[in-house]
Order: sequence, then structure tokens, then C-alpha cells
Amino acid sequence: MKKQWKPIDSKLNQLMYEYDITVNDLVKRTGYTKQRVNDYVNVIKSNMNIGTAMTFTDAIGCSMEELYVWNHKERRKP
Repeated sequence: MKKQWKPIDSKLNQLMYEYDITVNDLVKRTGYTKQRVNDYVNVIKSNMNIGTAMTFTDAIGCSMEELYVWNHKERRKP
């Protein structure tokens, strides 16, 4: 049986703290409304599609792997 990687939780709020980015910074960098950014930061919206996730990772300067808590803790070695 193959392992399927699935995101469990977004770490958007944590990454904003680590990268010293505010909601207003994300609004400017993404073009999203303040309400939409707040919805994701405060986990009011938890279903972030891949395009939205990539927009946030680009705005923050992090990877997709960093944006989420994943269902597998370790990557398989090739």
C-alpha cells in the first residue's frame, strides 16, 4: 500500500510569526482581501485549495511542505 501525503493543518499563522509577516503584508503581497486572509489565518476557512496555498507560500517565501502539518512525519529515502 502506497503512502498518500495529506495536509492535516495549515501553519499559516505560525509561519507569519516566524517570517515576521502581518495580515496587511499578505493582503499587499497576494491581492486577497483582508477578510479572506483573516479567514485563513484564523482557520475560519480550513479548505485552502492548491492555488491559494501556493499564493501564500510565494508571498511568505516558504515551501508548501512548511505551510502544512502533514500526515507523515518522515519522507521516504530514495
